[in-house]
Amino acid sequence: MFKSKKVLIVQRVITSYRLELLKGLCEHFSEVGIVTSSGEKNGTLKKASYNLDDYENLNIHELKSFKIHYTGESRSTSIFFYPGVIKLIKLYDFLIIEGTTNVINNIYIIPIAKVMKKHIIWWDSGYSPAIRTLRRKIIDALIKPLVLMTNKQMAYSSKGEAYLKSHMGAKNSFSNLNTIDTDYFEKIRGEVNTSILEYCFDSSSIKLLYVGVVEKRKKIEELIMCVNNLNSNITDCSYTLDIVGGGNQLEELKSQYQSSDISFYGPIYDKERLKQFYFQSDLFVLPGDGGLAILQSLLYGLPVLCLYGADGTEEDYIHDKEFLLKHTEDIYTFLKEVKNIDRTTYLDYVDKVSSRFWIKKVLIALTNNHKD
Repeated sequence: MFKSKKVLIVQRVITSYRLELLKGLCEHFSEVGIVTSSGEKNGTLKKASYNLDDYENLNIHELKSFKIHYTGESRSTSIFFYPGVIKLIKLYDFLIIEGTTNVINNIYIIPIAKVMKKHIIWWDSGYSPAIRTLRRKIIDALIKPLVLMTNKQMAYSSKGEAYLKSHMGAKNSFSNLNTIDTDYFEKIRGEVNTSILEYCFDSSSIKLLYVGVVEKRKKIEELIMCVNNLNSNITDCSYTLDIVGGGNQLEELKSQYQSSDISFYGPIYDKERLKQFYFQSDLFVLPGDGGLAILQSLLYGLPVLCLYGADGTEEDYIHDKEFLLKHTEDIYTFLKEVKNIDRTTYLDYVDKVSSRFWIKKVLIALTNNHKD
């Protein structure tokens, strides 16, 4: 029913992994538009390369913007303001709006879209830290009127959905877990399953992996120190850590800690290269925040050790709750005492988190909003 309709996605920066996901909407709409800022050169805000030859109905509106550096919420390193979006709103039937982290734009976009009678989905991660700060309470109070103006509220996780309902005024919310395209993982399903079935845990040599941005909020230094302490105190087991990723802390940590036990590989975006790191490791460790890393690791068949509150998705994605810890320092105890790691629970995991499900939920939400 949407073949004659147009949908506009508004978010601060369009990253490669998000662009691949949103391309899937092109099959269902006459046009998919994405409003984005110019982005960064690296890290989680790394600008997507626009290879759009196969998608004539996908339009990237890369608008001039005012960029304001911001160090408040841990996952919001910059704010982008692009008033040029006002001209685009009237050209589209539906809007999917990045939520809290894009609030500076939402303050004017949502009221204008509401006046134009556009159907709006608010897309938000909610809030995952255990303690709700005063700052966050103020943010929620300011955002609540905007949320109430939207037709639907789409959360990244079931935990995020509960937060939207409890603290952000969401009345028509739903959770939509996956935020990356899974076509690649469906193609290598056989390799992933073989890696899982042939895996044999060796308690005398444990190989740890971290892939992601190397920044303080990710607590990579704490993970490195944990590995060094394990190797100093545990005599019957050796621990190694491979760190794949770039970021503003990479060179500092590399100069201090690189050794035979700790290896830095810099950013690697090619999944074919990355898969060997996942296949050859025992455990992915995420000591700080983040959710994409959890999903990608499990799709490669590698279990994840992380903290409750990584970004809220961990409770939906990780089956064995033993792998969810309360504090970063608990990583040491877990690794010291680990006796076995079973990967078989993640056989064919792609069937549970396929990006097809994400697209289907978006379409259902818009169908319930739209009246011909």
